[in-house]
Amino acid sequence: MQVTCNSCNKVLSIPDEKIPKGQVFSFNCPACKNKITVNAEGNAPVVPMDDTGRTAPLGESFSGSTDQPGAMVCHTEPAGFKALLEKMGYRVHTPSHHIEAVNNLRFNDYRLVTVTDDFVKKPAEQANILEHLQNMDMSQRRRIYLVYVADKARSFDPMEAFAKSVNMIVAREDAAKENFGEALARGIRDGDRFYKVYFEVMEKLGKA
Repeated sequence: MQVTCNSCNKVLSIPDEKIPKGQVFSFNCPACKNKITVNAEGNAPVVPMDDTGRTAPLGESFSGSTDQPGAMVCHTEPAGFKALLEKMGYRVHTPSHHIEAVNNLRFNDYRLVTVTDDFVKKPAEQANILEHLQNMDMSQRRRIYLVYVADKARSFDPMEAFAKSVNMIVAREDAAKENFGEALARGIRDGDRFYKVYFEVMEKLGKA
């Protein structure tokens, strides 16, 4: 059986004779030490519980075809960011749990993902969305504009953003300002211009 770590995306091969028949089993990824839980039928996570003890959703996808770009807001209180992004023309998902967020990435091609430090601090036994994005294969990752919102961050500092492996970092107080949408749109446009050249070169080299 082949199992994919839902934290670092490492593909692991498990000998069939070591798989307990009809049982759920867990082990630690040898690469990142993340706990992986699978069943004998395939690489399926145990349904997680949210902070209230209720079953957390395993992911969702957008219904219908549209030209609207998709976005995901990973925030314990996402309403403000959701309203802002919808005003900017995005369809938005607001996962309640790390596993739901990671599965959302598998189901959707997001143009923009926002992660806040309060969401990162939520229990993440089986997955952590920020770590998952930071360790994602760059062929996928470079197509996502990743914003990290955190207390005491140096807003729009490219070096701090680079250290976090995100496209933009912003302090919570600055993200709450009325002009944050303008700064976000400007950052996305700058990122598009940068990668436009990259994708054109890769296409000419036959590697797109």
